[in-house]
Amino acid sequence: MEVSTRKVSDRELVIVVKGESHTLGNLVAKACINNPHIDFATYRIPHPLIDLVEITIISKEDYPVERALREVIDELKAQLSELSKLIEDKL
Repeated sequence: MEVSTRKVSDRELVIVVKGESHTLGNLVAKACINNPHIDFATYRIPHPLIDLVEITIISKEDYPVERALREVIDELKAQLSELSKLIEDKL
């Protein structure tokens, strides 16, 4: 996996992840939509034969997009950690 970012404006960020597909793109975009500080989030696969996903995030007015993304990542980490613990408890 290789990640690069392109800040479009104070409110808009595009994250490009090489070596990933719909699984990661959908997970991050859906988590962003659930964050109250994000106005818009989506992902796209530029070409079906290339393992590359572009995730676009637009934060609300006067809220840094980087801060909103950090909140989303922290929340995803917490949810995945909880899921992992629940699965381990059942095994």
